[in-house]
Amino acid sequence: MLSSDRAIVPAGIPARLVRASWGLLGVLTVASLVGTAFAPLLLVKAPLLLVVLAPDGRHLALVAGRVDPWLLMGVTVFRRTLYSVGVYGLGAAYGDLAVNWIEQRARSLGKALRTLERVFARVGAVLLLALPFLSVCVLAGAARTRVRVFLPTLVVGHSLWVSTTIWLGTRFAAQTQAVVDFFAERLLETTVVCVVLVAGYQLLSRRRQRNAPP
Repeated sequence: MLSSDRAIVPAGIPARLVRASWGLLGVLTVASLVGTAFAPLLLVKAPLLLVVLAPDGRHLALVAGRVDPWLLMGVTVFRRTLYSVGVYGLGAAYGDLAVNWIEQRARSLGKALRTLERVFARVGAVLLLALPFLSVCVLAGAARTRVRVFLPTLVVGHSLWVSTTIWLGTRFAAQTQAVVDFFAERLLETTVVCVVLVAGYQLLSRRRQRNAPP
């Protein structure tokens, strides 16, 4: 299993980079879980904080009509970039080992990664402009793409996706407000249900990981 304490880091990779990448991803993952678990409450009471914790597209679209778009874009792009940088660091540290591990755990995703890997080998970091996804960030790290190339293309790619999502959320603000009103009227119930679902999913995922072959 690829983890912070089991995976073998290739020689020449600074241990500080590995620890920083795992630490950053750990903190942001916990933040995302907390944000998702308490999404109904945060959506109604603190929409910007919801995006800071869990900048998922669905959250972004729901809060787009209630937060200043420029502020929302800046916060979301920064938050997503932080996580992407952590994934990039792990890609640089573990290289093809990370892709192999993903391929073994999720074959369909692994095949998609191999396809992206071939595309990335042809076009390089430009792929991040269209697909600033975590899988591409892993490939960029594994290919040792220069940070001064990786970061600008990543930020532009995230900006394009985030601005499009904000535009759609603003365009359909009346419809998304109906969702917000639904949660507001049932705030306690929906928050409890969301917390239980997130906690249950995490427990199920951990059980599957324990039972998975090494």
